[in-house]
Amino acid sequence: MDDHVSEVVATWRAAYPRWDLSGMALLGRVSRIERLLEVRRTEVLRPHGLTTTDLDVLASLWRHHPTGQRPRDLRRTMMVGSGTLTPRLDRLQTDRWLERHPDPDDRRGCLLLLTDKGRTQVPNFVEQLLAIENQALTSLSRSTIDRLDHDLGRLLATLETNHP
Repeated sequence: MDDHVSEVVATWRAAYPRWDLSGMALLGRVSRIERLLEVRRTEVLRPHGLTTTDLDVLASLWRHHPTGQRPRDLRRTMMVGSGTLTPRLDRLQTDRWLERHPDPDDRRGCLLLLTDKGRTQVPNFVEQLLAIENQALTSLSRSTIDRLDHDLGRLLATLETNHP
């Protein structure tokens, strides 16, 4: 069964038969899978005014309940700068997904906590997205899924280790 990436790789292979297209084929598929799943995730989140990045923020806060999370720690885990995260936090606070509370260990800082709305709805969103992701895997055997998970984990660890 051919996919979109197969067609692209075949075209390149015909034009440049000596090139090693392994990376293009594998990583092109990973990228295309992510884009297709993103469309489905967006269908779940958009009616609630959320993006997948918003849900990443909210899910991190959900995991850190009830202690909360400092914005700087959240930035580190998300690998984004203050200029990217602060407007998102402001919007999520305005939309009543999260609250800022004084940080007892740093008078200048704050702790981010989910509101009741966030604590109630975030697990439902995560569950819906898990269903979408698991549905996407139904054509694969458990052993194939486990092997892909292991091998892609190794690839990711290598890339993260070698990241400048």
